[in-house]
Amino acid sequence: MRPRQKHRWLRWMWVALTLALVVSFVLTALAPALAASDSSTSSSSSSPAATGEAAGSGRTVVVLGADLTEAQRQEVLRLLGLDPATWDGEPLVLTHQEEVALVGDYVPRQQLGSRAISSVRVEPAAPGSGIRVETKHITWVAPEMYAEALATAGVKDAVVYVAAPFDVSGTAALAGIYKAYEISAGESLDAQRKDLGAREIGVMVRIAQEIGNPEKAGQFLTLLKERMAEHPPTSREEILALIRELEQDLGIQLSDPLREELATLVEKLRDAGIDWQAVTTQLQQVREQVNRFLGDDTPILKGFFNQAWNWLLQVVDAIRSWFGQ
Repeated sequence: MRPRQKHRWLRWMWVALTLALVVSFVLTALAPALAASDSSTSSSSSSPAATGEAAGSGRTVVVLGADLTEAQRQEVLRLLGLDPATWDGEPLVLTHQEEVALVGDYVPRQQLGSRAISSVRVEPAAPGSGIRVETKHITWVAPEMYAEALATAGVKDAVVYVAAPFDVSGTAALAGIYKAYEISAGESLDAQRKDLGAREIGVMVRIAQEIGNPEKAGQFLTLLKERMAEHPPTSREEILALIRELEQDLGIQLSDPLREELATLVEKLRDAGIDWQAVTTQLQQVREQVNRFLGDDTPILKGFFNQAWNWLLQVVDAIRSWFGQ
């Protein structure tokens, strides 16, 4: 091979290796977000509950709102990923009184409504897989909000589907999820932690209304719990400082009354003796959604990509040195 041809061949090989490295890095970085996005939008017709298989210990449980008409019951079963013509399970029923008993003190009356419409399906997930939530026709409670409240209540390794035959706020569905999970898992959740989960829903809905973004409200609390696990605040001043820091990171601004209400919630969460490392483990998918949602102007994401880019440059320099470039 002539020297000029060899030099050209080495140059093209260097280019090919660099491109392959860049593509590999991009795919690796995007894989978790793509997987989380796919799981949140994919059809549940092939899920373990639909096929009759169990993903872990326990069993699939369906809870339907007591005020659904027969036609709405059929529609909701389909939205929950079940075929009404072939599914032979016996759903439980949740009344509006049960919903009020759980969240009535924390959710505005207009959001709570007067009928039990929201319905849920809960199925066990593989140990260590965490909590995953999907919703249909739920307007004010994002999947992240349910996941946050469930993790606080002590729910572990579950796949949760929440649906209604038409758009509803979804604030009362938490009562149905608790009921279904306790039967599915064969164990009762701690009453105090269930109440804290309900209080969370109420606060997150008010945050969502104030900033106009339910998803961001849930992600706000996800990051808040992560910071609590890393550096537990010891005073209300530290809690308020942490809240303001997260507001800046997410590009939002809360009113002073809501910020104070959130600080009170954090104090109750802090004093409940909850293992926050265990909670954040259950919220792995929620954290992936948070990372996907954050803009490139936030310190968290910017820091990650700066480190990744520096690493990539080092590898490229190493490749160049191999060829004496």
